[in-house]
Amino acid sequence: MSNPPAARRLAFATCAELPSIQRDDAHLAVSLERLGIQPISCIWNDPTVDWSRFDAVLIRTIWDYFKQHTAFLAWLDRLDQLGVPTINDSRLLRWNSDKRYLLELAEHGVAIIPTRLAGAQQLHDVLATMPAQQVVIKPRISGGAWHTLRGTVGDPAFAQAVARLPRELDYLVQPFVPEVVSDGEWSLLYFGGKFSHAVIKRPAPGDYRVQSEYGGSIEPIQPGAATLAATELALAAVAGIGHADHGYVRVDGVISGGRFLIMELELIEPFLHLAERPEAAERFARLLAAQLDQLPSRDTDADATEYLFSYGTLQDASVQLATFGRLLAGQPDRLHGYRREMIRIDDPQVVATSGAGHHPIVHYTGSAEDAVDGSVFRINPRELAHADAYEVDDYRRVAVTLASGIEAWVFVGTAAG
Repeated sequence: MSNPPAARRLAFATCAELPSIQRDDAHLAVSLERLGIQPISCIWNDPTVDWSRFDAVLIRTIWDYFKQHTAFLAWLDRLDQLGVPTINDSRLLRWNSDKRYLLELAEHGVAIIPTRLAGAQQLHDVLATMPAQQVVIKPRISGGAWHTLRGTVGDPAFAQAVARLPRELDYLVQPFVPEVVSDGEWSLLYFGGKFSHAVIKRPAPGDYRVQSEYGGSIEPIQPGAATLAATELALAAVAGIGHADHGYVRVDGVISGGRFLIMELELIEPFLHLAERPEAAERFARLLAAQLDQLPSRDTDADATEYLFSYGTLQDASVQLATFGRLLAGQPDRLHGYRREMIRIDDPQVVATSGAGHHPIVHYTGSAEDAVDGSVFRINPRELAHADAYEVDDYRRVAVTLASGIEAWVFVGTAAG
């Protein structure tokens, strides 16, 4: 009798401030479990997470990524190297993380709030062209109203606030749209390119920010045909730019002068307003299940029956990718009774792979005073054969017991006893 297929593992990427699956995603997580998918919350920048153990990473509450944008891009690079797909796609995430995408949308005929890009040093000159206007200034890479200002050009208090903005950031400058306060900001949710539901968000009295942390309120609403057409035109423009596929998107906008103006396309970590819409959470879960079904299984543990101890170049990411086609998840360990030295490598292919003309090698001494530090990796027999092919004739593979008690293979000098 065959074994049932292993459950798919879907990482819910979160942040340190909100490390667990949040209330708005709770029914989504339950729906995924009913479909045989295991949702596991993981802090996106936690260095101890082994992302290779997941079939995919669903971007959820990484609500601090814009404060660590370089690290965020490096994390996406890491997931790409591991071959772990993100939902949404990592290329789309990179594009959407920089609000210059709004200018691209405008070039494709999408109605946006008029937007100008300025470095911190240029803000004074840009604002000088907008005398007495109410404006909004926000960082080019930001979220959650971080370092966002609203004020009137020429007002001394506003000028002082602008002067206090971080000088290392670039900014978007937009005219303030009063309908955000009087009528509210729309959010339309799409899953797999199909409209799901919508809400309208209104700021607290005396404020302009609609986020709940600033006292904003939210209520469900049904958009009209013109609003739906405007949002779908924006999504068609995204596809035209080269990002046709997305699992989810929240389109934020405002109706001004009879037109729906795009404020943001939230394709990274939007609040999806699922808590009050269980049927929407279930639809999204089914969509995610279908996406995961199209992926090859990443159940690498099923045949990973061998342990390999490395003290040298097989610990390097580039060597692992070239040798095994993936990055290995290892743990530190120690080999007693051996000493380490360096030898010259003459095989040009091995040198090209490692980038080094000299590699470490160990020889057996039997002395309790000799020990070699390294990492132990769990691999499958095919990968062990690849490791055999990588090592030159100066090495041979022997079985050892590591300090941890793990019985592993290690490559030692051919003269080792």
